[in-house]
Amino acid sequence: MDRETGRQLFHLALGIVAVLLLLHFGRGFMIALVFFTIIIGTLLMNIRLQGGRIAVISWFEERFERSDAFLPGWGSACYAAGVLILLTFLTDINAIAASIVVLALSDALSTIIGRKGRIRLPYNRNKTLEGSVAFFVSSLAAWYFVGPTAIPLAVVATIVESLPGLEDNLTIPIACTLFFLVMP
Repeated sequence: MDRETGRQLFHLALGIVAVLLLLHFGRGFMIALVFFTIIIGTLLMNIRLQGGRIAVISWFEERFERSDAFLPGWGSACYAAGVLILLTFLTDINAIAASIVVLALSDALSTIIGRKGRIRLPYNRNKTLEGSVAFFVSSLAAWYFVGPTAIPLAVVATIVESLPGLEDNLTIPIACTLFFLVMP
């Protein structure tokens, strides 16, 4: 398995764990957990930027960090911040869970499948039609939490994920949050 596939499977596993913890312990617990994860992650990023090395963190970085990452742990920090946005602005557990499913499952599958795709999107040559279709179809798993609302959620999230030059670990949660705040 190549590094990017492993990274996406880890991305997916974190999302599944987050949904399970949310459903079992609730929103308040998750806000605290993600908040402290961001604080600890920031401290670890600082140690790394100062040239320090922590064996466990180095192991994760070697296996899951993108070579072109803005900063060590940048993708993880954005992922945690995106989940914190969902937890902060949404109060409905089902809307939060549906959004995490979209972020974790759909973003991971769109990358895994999209990397093998051949039809490039005309407005974003880094993305493929196959990846966008995978994103949309897998986003429908949110149906389990929000019913038919999953369809327009999937449309919005798919469009946002396909846009060029944006950090989708942040833009997908922001789009999902706005979607649920605007939807009646």
